[in-house]
Amino acid sequence: MGMNPASPFLPMPDHAATEDLLRASGMPFTSLRNGFYATTTLQLIGQALETGKLYTPQDGPVSWTTHTDLAEAAAIVMADEGRFDGPNPPLTASQALDLTAVTKIASEIAGREIKHVSDEEWKTSLVAHADVAEAQADLLLGLFAASRQGEFAAVDPTLEEMLGREPIILHRFLTDRLAN
Repeated sequence: MGMNPASPFLPMPDHAATEDLLRASGMPFTSLRNGFYATTTLQLIGQALETGKLYTPQDGPVSWTTHTDLAEAAAIVMADEGRFDGPNPPLTASQALDLTAVTKIASEIAGREIKHVSDEEWKTSLVAHADVAEAQADLLLGLFAASRQGEFAAVDPTLEEMLGREPIILHRFLTDRLAN
C-alpha cells in the first residue's frame, strides 16, 4: 500500500521514490505501508448525509484503516527495533469496501437512504462550485483512479497479527463517528 511509481494518485510515486532512495542509501530503515485512512470516508460522505447522495467518480475497493490502529502498530514497530527491515507488509483493515458499500453503512447509521452516484463531471463541478483548487481536485481524482486499479484493495493479516486483535472495521469507525 502507499507506493507505486506509476500510480495516478500522486503521493504513491513519491512514496516509491522515497523507498528507493532509502534502499540505495544502505542505511537500515522501516517503511510503514499504511492502509488508506478511514477518516477520508467522513470527508467524502459529509454532504451526502444531508443531501442523500454521494457524487464521486467511479471508484474501487479500499481497505479503510483507522489512525488508532495504525498508531498502535507504529508504536509496536518502534518498540521492537529491527522487527521490520525495509518496507513492511501492508497494514490494513480486514476488509476492502468501495463507496457504494460505504454509503450503505452510512445509510444504516443515519437511518435514511444515501445513494452513491457515479459522476463523470465530478472534477469540473468540484472546481467550479466547491472552491477547490484544480491541483487538489486532480489529487483527489487520482485517488479514485488508483482505487479503480485496485491499489488500495489489499487486505493483509499483518496489522491484526501485530495488534493481537481484529483491526477496527469501517462500520464500527463510522458508527462511533456518526452517532456522536
